[in-house]
Amino acid sequence: MITYPKYLDRSETPVVRLIGLGNAGVNLADRISMGGRLDIETVAINSDQQSLSSSVASTKISLGPLTTRGLGAGGDPEIGLDAARESEADLEAAVAGADIIFLCAGLGGGTGSGAAGLLARAAKKSDVLLLAIITSPFAFEGRRRSAQAAAALREISESADAVIHFENDRMAELSEPRQGVAETFSCCDELLGGCVESVVRLVSAPGPLGVGLPDLLAVLRGGDGNCLFGTSSASGDNRAHEALEEALASPLLDQGRLLDDASSVLIHISGPPSLSFAEVGAIMREISKKTPDSSLLHVGVSTLPDHAAPLVLSLIAKCGAARSAAAPQPRAEPSTRRPEARRLEREAPPVESEPLPSQDSFIGPDPAPPLRPPQRTAPRQPQPEPRPEPKAPAQKVKQETLQFEPVARGRFEKIAPTIIEGEDLDVPTFLRLGGKKH
Repeated sequence: MITYPKYLDRSETPVVRLIGLGNAGVNLADRISMGGRLDIETVAINSDQQSLSSSVASTKISLGPLTTRGLGAGGDPEIGLDAARESEADLEAAVAGADIIFLCAGLGGGTGSGAAGLLARAAKKSDVLLLAIITSPFAFEGRRRSAQAAAALREISESADAVIHFENDRMAELSEPRQGVAETFSCCDELLGGCVESVVRLVSAPGPLGVGLPDLLAVLRGGDGNCLFGTSSASGDNRAHEALEEALASPLLDQGRLLDDASSVLIHISGPPSLSFAEVGAIMREISKKTPDSSLLHVGVSTLPDHAAPLVLSLIAKCGAARSAAAPQPRAEPSTRRPEARRLEREAPPVESEPLPSQDSFIGPDPAPPLRPPQRTAPRQPQPEPRPEPKAPAQKVKQETLQFEPVARGRFEKIAPTIIEGEDLDVPTFLRLGGKKH
């Protein structure tokens, strides 16, 4: 008898669970759930008891009570990992029974960076579709936090089906330059909350082209774990064009440029009963121009009974698969050279090989013109070499004797001069000598 997984049954609504891990993850999960647009289970997991008690989640799990004593991990991922190992049974219970799990965590600190990898492995073990919504620290928080966040992100990517990574330094793209701090973080939460809302809507909304969990699995699973996301809504006569431009302008899509490397893209279009096939076709044609020919496109269309509902466009893309391992090098033939020569060759630095010449370089030069008979010319007579002209003798420079003018004696004019041996001693010596040296 052949049995199929539960998520292949389209008649049942998939169980979606939102898990907030650590201080930043719990705060993000709370703001998403307080939006009131989603009716899903929310779980808060934290080693900080004070932060956990203020959460609005329906289920709360205290992580590592013996390890942290409810005081948090203090920004140390090692303490966060020890707390997660102590409460590993609670983490497995948090992911059990769900079909889709959204893991919200802020990396760079202690609990989020230390426990996210263990929670992701528990979800993978339970065969749950795990979408990790990750934020990385600001650049001004220091290199240590950035290094801790990078290490945790690599660990999460190994187990998560998709990772939506948002760098906090890009918050400036979501708000005005002089907008308040609270409003800026609210814009970030709205962007990341749109990821959760879009996935829940596309797997549960009815329509002529329904999208189920198998379609979402086909898009997200595989590849290198990086996931691209963009969503928008628009109304009016030009709603299709406006919705597409706004979705491509998402910071998580980098103005649509990241779609050039997408291996699979899931497009979901939702709108009122007036949603036309022409609008759907126009959106799909524009998206096809921005994706490579090898991309696998999944499209879903759903309609709502509300005639005033806007057109909502959601894009979920998966980046290309990880690079394959390098091809094995052919085995070298046994060398007959001496061992010393082979050792020197191994120790020598590698030499970069020059690129192969193009096809044009293999084409020979243009054929030479036909030869002409040489013309006879009279032999050239040798010319006598010119003799060098004698150099003129150098002229001697004669130094003239300086002429000094007599200097008035000022107030000593009426005083008798000092005459010794016929010389006036009141006159300076160099003047008496006439400017000559002896």
